[in-house]
Amino acid sequence: MRSVVRTLGTLSALSALSASSALSQTDPRLIDAVRNAQEGRSDSARMKVRRLLAATSPSDSLYPQIIYTQAMVASEANEMRRQLQRVAVEYSSSSWADDALLRLVQLDYASGNLEGSARNLERIRLDYPGSPLLPQASYWAARTYFDQKNPELACRWLADGLAVSRGNIELQNQLGYLDQRCNSVRTAIAGRPPADSQPTPETAAADTVRAPAPHPKAAPAPPAAAATPAPAPVNAGPPAPSRPPAQAPADTDRPITPPAASQPPPTAARFRIQVSAVRSAATAEAAARRMRAQGHDVVTLEEGGLYKVRVGRYATRLEAVADLPNIKAQLGGSPFVVAEP
Repeated sequence: MRSVVRTLGTLSALSALSASSALSQTDPRLIDAVRNAQEGRSDSARMKVRRLLAATSPSDSLYPQIIYTQAMVASEANEMRRQLQRVAVEYSSSSWADDALLRLVQLDYASGNLEGSARNLERIRLDYPGSPLLPQASYWAARTYFDQKNPELACRWLADGLAVSRGNIELQNQLGYLDQRCNSVRTAIAGRPPADSQPTPETAAADTVRAPAPHPKAAPAPPAAAATPAPAPVNAGPPAPSRPPAQAPADTDRPITPPAASQPPPTAARFRIQVSAVRSAATAEAAARRMRAQGHDVVTLEEGGLYKVRVGRYATRLEAVADLPNIKAQLGGSPFVVAEP
């Protein structure tokens, strides 16, 4: 119990530095539960979240948000970790997955599990490249990799975080403070010779090989014998006149058309907004028709026994998140951003 309290206390202190959710709870019942927990009424908060979870279908887009909130009001670290992992694994396409991964990074760092922290950081970087949480993730990545004695990777994360956190002065100050340790690292990197200037074993061996010089006593090569024409056959007639090679008849009536230039395929959408997930194909198609009639770009797909309806085509997660309020206002429900495979 003492270690659990220490872990939670450390996580609370570290979280106050820079980690804030990319999203806040949108359901009034969840907002009320979080407020209860902040006011010290954690038991009441947990009861409200459990009741809401029991009354909500797992296919509802609100479900991962409820699980995430359940993690935030948990009474001990193991329960918090279990609920966050559910969001990150079972609902990896929801808009709460990257937030859950960042909280797992904080838990791992607070408990001294630097390998687990680094693993979840790389998941954020690879699986959610457009996440608005990348500036906060860069702070925890720097601390994790500095502690792992990997300053080059820590400084790379810091450079990326400083580039995308210009609107957050407090976070910029925190990243800038850590970035002071990167001056010597960058100097060392700049002093290294370029990789392509280093001779490889193959090129070094090739440089030492030279063509053998001719032996001083070697006899010169004999001159090539001149070709003599073959004698003409006896009683041979006059030579046949030469004929030009046959050529294909010119088709002057047919115009020459150059081959059509290959057109690149249209850019596939990387992110969409999921509006609903139902068990009936007919229900999903009816919803899709209604959304198309409103002018939306709609796709439906079957996944895990559910028929999911998604709208929009976005190149980055940031674009999709920016359009999320408009989609919610037009279509209602609890839509969330998903990454296309």
